[in-house]
Amino acid sequence: MVDIIVVGAGLAGLTAARTLVRAGRRVRVLEAGPQVGGRVRTFTRQGFTLDEGYQVLFTAYPAVRRHLDLAALDLVTLPPAAAVRRGGDVQVLGDPFRDPGSLLSTLRSDVLPLADKLRVARLAVSLRSGAPHLLLQGPDRSTATYLQELGFSDGAVQSFFAPFFGGIFLNRDLSTSARLFRYYFRMLMDGQIAVPRAGMLQIPAQLASGLSVSTGVRVERLVQTARSVVVDTTLGELEAGSVIVATDPPTAAHLLGEPAPALGSVPSTYLSYAAPRSPEVQPRLLLNAAGGLVNNAQWMGQAVPGRAPQGQDLLVVTVPGAPDLADAELDAAVRAELRDWYGDAVNGFGTLAVTRVPHAQFAQPAGFASRLAGHATRMPGVLRASESTSMSGIQGAMESGEKAAAILLGDPVGMSRPRGA
Repeated sequence: MVDIIVVGAGLAGLTAARTLVRAGRRVRVLEAGPQVGGRVRTFTRQGFTLDEGYQVLFTAYPAVRRHLDLAALDLVTLPPAAAVRRGGDVQVLGDPFRDPGSLLSTLRSDVLPLADKLRVARLAVSLRSGAPHLLLQGPDRSTATYLQELGFSDGAVQSFFAPFFGGIFLNRDLSTSARLFRYYFRMLMDGQIAVPRAGMLQIPAQLASGLSVSTGVRVERLVQTARSVVVDTTLGELEAGSVIVATDPPTAAHLLGEPAPALGSVPSTYLSYAAPRSPEVQPRLLLNAAGGLVNNAQWMGQAVPGRAPQGQDLLVVTVPGAPDLADAELDAAVRAELRDWYGDAVNGFGTLAVTRVPHAQFAQPAGFASRLAGHATRMPGVLRASESTSMSGIQGAMESGEKAAAILLGDPVGMSRPRGA
């Protein structure tokens, strides 16, 4: 019998296991899939390195700084700027201190008129004070309402904030919590946006290093006994003093005999294209200010050297939601929008993958924090670790695993750490 079994080798489960092992506990991680990582996946196709969707790492995340060796991940920093596209028109907006090449375009851009540029500066100054986690507290409203209260013009909201933060929230209408908007804005100021050169899978792979992880093992049910928890798996019965369930919400609900968290899923879709020669030199994030299926895109072959074979480029396109179109129809519709950007050059793009992620994150409207799940479950000795206890994304998943481990360790510091800290 081991001390603790962790069910699920996503970021929450791996962080929990890593914290427990460092404290001297005997831990075994069981993962139903063929590899660790949960939704953080990387695969290769025709010599291209593709992540499961468009995923990036905010290096300022506190949980990331506590648990990851960033230097060992061989991170490539993405430009702190975006190229806003309206058809063939391109205007770059960025942080001139960290992306000097964006200075002139940012000053000249009418995407953010001068008054809105000044509002951005004031917002940045106001969000700099205090600890970042405090931005997740206090009265809440939608991001759209918050930006309206700050006086931003409709043009600035629709042309910049909607596609930029819509790419983070996977929700272009900005109905997502203003608390999260403020927190992410602060993370963008405090750190970098980066990706491991070899793919996002390097993050869970680093967390799993040194752990006892069994992949391809499905957990069927949990049975509470007088002195332990019996874990019924496809390998047979295993026994542990405690169990942490760190799976997707439907699987956790089945194992725990509890309803799934009532936050709902936000789907997203991604298309990856190979280009024999890029029609533009632009490593920055591309924002579609004109509306349509495409929200944002990035030439990953330029942004992250090595992601594309020599002499080719890789374009990754984000389409929020789950369009009711067959893959071929969706591909054709996205190509039609890209043709407004690149003309006939789109005819030379090869479709590498159409990736549909039914649960890219959970819905986080204003006030969502009051509906978060807790770590405790109906079963004594069994805890939950999931971003559904905190917030969607890397920080939420890792801090949830960290807190579940702290509960089992009786660690008051870890148990009392606020969300986002």
